[in-house]
Amino acid sequence: MFDEDTWFLLVQHRSKGKTDVESFSDYFAAARAYNEAEHRYKSQLSSTDADVDVLLVGAASLDLVKERYPSYFGEATSKADRVTGLLNTMQPVPAQ
Repeated sequence: MFDEDTWFLLVQHRSKGKTDVESFSDYFAAARAYNEAEHRYKSQLSSTDADVDVLLVGAASLDLVKERYPSYFGEATSKADRVTGLLNTMQPVPAQ
């Protein structure tokens, strides 16, 4: 996994509805960047209503990351908006 994957640092800014993405071919450089991001956003990460989320994932492509972590790339800015968006994509279940 270490040699073949690209490493993606995701920094999600919930109130802005956006995610910053940085890619790395070297795991150790990615891990350093992750630690730096954790320190940079420490106050926003530790609150009960955290506005920022930092995640480091390895994958073959950014498209695969977007597929596996869709909540980081949606346009909804609140949890209610995200739930509504998910409900709108569901097929109705026929009554029995």
